[in-house]
Amino acid sequence: MLYSSQIRDLLIREKSKPINKLNEFYQNDSQGICRRDILVQWIVAQASQFRHSLKTIELTVIYIDTYLNYFKITQEYLQLLGISAYSLATKYNETEAMAQIKLYDSNGQNLYQNVEYDEMEEQIIKVMGFQLNYITSSDYLLAMNIEINENVQSLLMFILLDFDIYQYSHIELALAIIAYLQDEQIQFTDKILKLSQFIHNKILRAQEVEIGKQQNEDSKSKIRNQQINKKITKNKGLTHQRALKQKI
Repeated sequence: MLYSSQIRDLLIREKSKPINKLNEFYQNDSQGICRRDILVQWIVAQASQFRHSLKTIELTVIYIDTYLNYFKITQEYLQLLGISAYSLATKYNETEAMAQIKLYDSNGQNLYQNVEYDEMEEQIIKVMGFQLNYITSSDYLLAMNIEINENVQSLLMFILLDFDIYQYSHIELALAIIAYLQDEQIQFTDKILKLSQFIHNKILRAQEVEIGKQQNEDSKSKIRNQQINKKITKNKGLTHQRALKQKI
């Protein structure tokens, strides 16, 4: 495939992902989910209230992955890492100035001290080599004149949430998305076609899991309704018996 000068420039500027697959945060549990994916999913949920750009989320994930593979961190500070990475990404990429985003418990108490937020941001900046501008998959798609519509954005978000897919380079992910969209005008390599099929299979499995959860919830709801109906019927029977006794 021939690349335009803009894409060649992105390839030169793109940095390899410093991902250590032996890191415990990338190890899948019994349900096939790793803690890194859970953290990113939580960040996406938090970010939904701010309406920030996709690029901001992409940068946040890069900051998180880079940090996790340079520093050891305990479970209690994962949320601090996530929200600090997101704050840095918004400060760098969003036009509207934002202060540090902080987390609070159900009683309105700050989960972390101000100094902990400051220290985490400082550590992230240092581990990023004081460079916060990274090339992402969406950059390649835009360079290829692919509109980041709702469908494409959903694909990108799905990829961010799944480390098994996300570990590929951004250019490979961008090409796989185009292949997934079945653009027959481009000749793709076998690797890209396999990656595109891998994404497709992952999406199908995720949909099956979601359907299974919904069916399970519907089944539980049906059982609860049956139990309630039995209770109501039983209560009605008791009321009827009391009424007969009163007549006797």
